Amino acid sequence: WPAWQGVVLGVLSQCGPQLRSLADSLEASFGGRVCPMQFEPIQSDPFILLVHHRHAFRPLDFFRPLFSAAILPEGFPAHPHRGFETITYVLPGRGGLRHRDSFGCKMRYADGACQWMTAGDGMLHEEMWDVDAFDNFELYQLWLNLPPAKKRMAPRVQLLSPEASGGVASSATAVEREGAMRVQRKTIACRHLRGGKVVERVLADGSSGAETQSDLKILHVELHGEHVTHELDVADGWTVIVYVRRGSVSFGGVSADAASVATTYETAYMSRSGGALQLTSMQHGISDVLVLAGEPIGAPVAAQGTMVMNTDAQVGEALRDYQAGFFGVPWDHQLPDDAWIRQCDDFLQRMRR
Repeated sequence: WPAWQGVVLGVLSQCGPQLRSLADSLEASFGGRVCPMQFEPIQSDPFILLVHHRHAFRPLDFFRPLFSAAILPEGFPAHPHRGFETITYVLPGRGGLRHRDSFGCKMRYADGACQWMTAGDGMLHEEMWDVDAFDNFELYQLWLNLPPAKKRMAPRVQLLSPEASGGVASSATAVEREGAMRVQRKTIACRHLRGGKVVERVLADGSSGAETQSDLKILHVELHGEHVTHELDVADGWTVIVYVRRGSVSFGGVSADAASVATTYETAYMSRSGGALQLTSMQHGISDVLVLAGEPIGAPVAAQGTMVMNTDAQVGEALRDYQAGFFGVPWDHQLPDDAWIRQCDDFLQRMRR
């Protein structure tokens, strides 16, 4: 979104390094980017998928009504998940999403907030762009695997709000209805280091942020200025992936060779040797990265669509359970809240019998 703009910039990015750089810059400024990164299961364990969204919904975009009506609505209507977690982190200053799920929970989150949804045994959810409140949107969605013993755990949702002055969360983020699941509220710590040259936002690190089902760290790091360095401790044997949203970052200090430098929209995979992960900005301005670090689960991965299990038989069972209505009954994204609530209540009563 906007779709026509995304197509133009996508074609432009394939026409050589200089035009790619131009396309990246225009994409960052005006939207039109959706970049799914499907990770290789063994190399990236426990991380499954990362998607970077950068969109804009402008009132005077004459293609917008046609695209929304005929091709794709403005968001992601009700769909099922089982066996993993979805982590949706909205970048600070950007618009976000409105959420409804089959357990009757409704929330909105934006401007540095994160929804951490544990699908576990199975649920339906809907995430629609909050176009009534914002024009510009940018977020990451990460799929995080669950250990075999927790793939059928009860679904739950955590809402992580960014720290703000006085400790008050942004008004753009709110739980509007709890439903059958009590939403767990957490805080995204924001650490200003080295005199403000390093900004580290902590979605999870074992001591703050979300409650996790395996050992991991998820950090949003900004480096302000050329040759600014930040180090992170990583346990031996952990998977470490770094996605560069903006700028140029070296993983071997100022004198690192080109093979140890990642630039805008590139993804770097570290060795599992542990120790200190060193991030060094290699250009003026701001270099901005997402750091994913976690202990591998070490279990086989079998996936189909939005089900992530350990065997094909388990995936087949998940699909049958969904078809039988055990995750809930899908609803139209335009369904009014009162009708959606009645549908959720009917589902929950049926499951209690």
